[in-house]
Amino acid sequence: MELDNKKAYPKVCFQILDELSERLPDYLHYHCLNHTIDVSNVCNFYIDYYLLSDRVANLIRIAAVAHDFGYIFDPKEHEERSIVEVRPMLTEYSDKEIAVIEGLIRATKVPQKPQNLYEEIISDADLDYLGREDYPQLSKNLYEEFLYFGVVENQTDWLDLQIRFLEGHQFHTDWAKNNRTENKQKVIDGLKARVSASGQSARKAS
Repeated sequence: MELDNKKAYPKVCFQILDELSERLPDYLHYHCLNHTIDVSNVCNFYIDYYLLSDRVANLIRIAAVAHDFGYIFDPKEHEERSIVEVRPMLTEYSDKEIAVIEGLIRATKVPQKPQNLYEEIISDADLDYLGREDYPQLSKNLYEEFLYFGVVENQTDWLDLQIRFLEGHQFHTDWAKNNRTENKQKVIDGLKARVSASGQSARKAS
C-alpha cells in the first residue's frame, strides 16, 4: 500500500514509517505497516474534506503514522507506549503541539472517546474498514493476530467478539456516519447470518 499525498507529510513521519517497516513483528497480520498507511490515507481524505489548516493537518498526519508504534514492543497499552517512544522524535514541535498529537493517539484507544473533531477524524480513520468493502480481508488479518495473542481460540469466539464490538461501536464524524454506517450494518447482518447457519449445521449434525 502506498502513502497518498506524500509531499504533505512532515519529515518525522517518514522516520516513524521507516522504523515501523524495520521493527514491527511479522506476526502482526493486521497491525502492520499497511494498516498505518491505510489510517494515514483516510486521515488525508478527512483533512481535505474538512478543509483543515496545514498546522492541524501535520499534527493529525504525525499521530496517524505513530498511533500504533507501540506494537513494536507490546499490544497492551500500545497507545501510551507509542507516545513515549515517538516523543523524542518530535524535537521540532512545541509542547502544545505534542500534547495535541498525544491526544490524537489516545483517541484511537478502544472504546474510543474523542473530544473534538480532530480526534473524531483519527478515531474514525482507525476503524474505517468496519464500514468498507474490504472488511472481510482485514478482519481475517485481525482474526489471525488475535489467534496468535490468544484473544480468541476459534471462529465461534471470533464471530461473537466481532458482533459485540461492531454493535457497540459508533462512528463519530458526520462523513463516516453518512458513508460507513450502512455498510457496517451489512457486515453485522452477515456475521449474524454466519452464526445462525453454524448453529443450524451443529443441530443437524447432532
